[in-house]
Amino acid sequence: MINFKKKISKYKKFLVAYSGGIDSTVLLYKLLEIKKKKNIKIRAIHINHQIYKESKKWSKHCKKICIKNKIKFIEEKIFLKKKNIESQARKKRYQIFKKNLLSEEILLTGHNLDDQCETLILSIKRGSGPKGLSSISYKKKFFKNILIRPLLEFSRSKIEKWAKKKKLKWINDHSNNNLSYDRNFIRHKIMPIIKKRWKFFPKNCLRTTQLIHNEHKLLNNFIHPIIKKNLYKKKALYLKNIKKLNIKMQYFIIRKWINIQKKKLPSLIFLKNIIKNVINNKKKKNPKIVLKKYEIWKYQNHLFWIKKKPTIKNYIIFWHPPFKKLILPKNFGYLKMIKKKYSKNKLYIKKPKKNQLIIIKFQTNKKIQTHQNKTKKKIKKIFNEFKIPPWKRKKIPLLFYNNKLISIIGIIVTKKKYNIKEKKISVIWNK
Repeated sequence: MINFKKKISKYKKFLVAYSGGIDSTVLLYKLLEIKKKKNIKIRAIHINHQIYKESKKWSKHCKKICIKNKIKFIEEKIFLKKKNIESQARKKRYQIFKKNLLSEEILLTGHNLDDQCETLILSIKRGSGPKGLSSISYKKKFFKNILIRPLLEFSRSKIEKWAKKKKLKWINDHSNNNLSYDRNFIRHKIMPIIKKRWKFFPKNCLRTTQLIHNEHKLLNNFIHPIIKKNLYKKKALYLKNIKKLNIKMQYFIIRKWINIQKKKLPSLIFLKNIIKNVINNKKKKNPKIVLKKYEIWKYQNHLFWIKKKPTIKNYIIFWHPPFKKLILPKNFGYLKMIKKKYSKNKLYIKKPKKNQLIIIKFQTNKKIQTHQNKTKKKIKKIFNEFKIPPWKRKKIPLLFYNNKLISIIGIIVTKKKYNIKEKKISVIWNK
């Protein structure tokens, strides 16, 4: 007997992720049974992955079933690259679900008990932490809506028995037999042996994932106030108090902090590297570590999560004519000269002469003397004085007339006689 009516009884609007396979078909027909007794609204969405020859045929099948049962049908097509097809497909499906969900509509997917077991085994294979071992949740927040998996407590065999009893028609996706996919290998080669020996194994998998989920939730409730208390502007993590904690607690806090950035959780080895080579690094003043498209920096006793920017430090740009807007490379904004004093930052500089080369660079080895200082200083020291983080320094434009540095734009003007007495202009950097 498959009965999940009580668990979704308080909701009235549903969007079913309808692949046409046995699980989503049973889910759809169970909802139709509920609709006969209760006033609910059902819509179905089918994602055409366009991978197999039968894809078009499957879409037609799903549409036909929906028309027959007076269910509003939505079809969306996606295009996938050849690498990481499973991961790509999952991300794109979720984006499409998010786009199509109506206000207060519940997204339903057909994950079952066997899927839960397979996911747990895959998580163990990857060496996942508590969050990964929690596997598939029955109910969770899905952007502004809610995602529910009503069939999660029912085995695949039980679902199949119900479908055959009701004489339902569904799609058999032959890709589910492809053993090159890890999930299929677990499904066809590992799970039958386990079930033969321990029939109770799938239910115990569900119980284990629920226990891990609850304990992980309790740990999060304990950790969350610590992170919140030590977050600067909701992003940077203040390290002074974190470093006083037990090393295992530090791992969990750093892991959770990365998760707050809405990014994939790192491995234990990577977490150890962050603590050893960034947080506890005494040799470098501002150490960093790279995680794919991101950088984690230690700066002024805070941990910063920064998206990697392309380097432009070797760029040299000639600015002619000078009063024309200058577009900077790599989407770093534009520069504009105006013939009046700009009151916002009060960096007034000499108007360039007709025969002068106006050049923009992004690095210099020259020492600089500013109006505020009597001695010359390296640009690195000036950046430190103005508390400019290392990841921002490489993209700050430097203004030269011929070979003379006039200004670090938006920060300082150099102390030169010709930079004081002459007619003034302002240079605005729109980032």
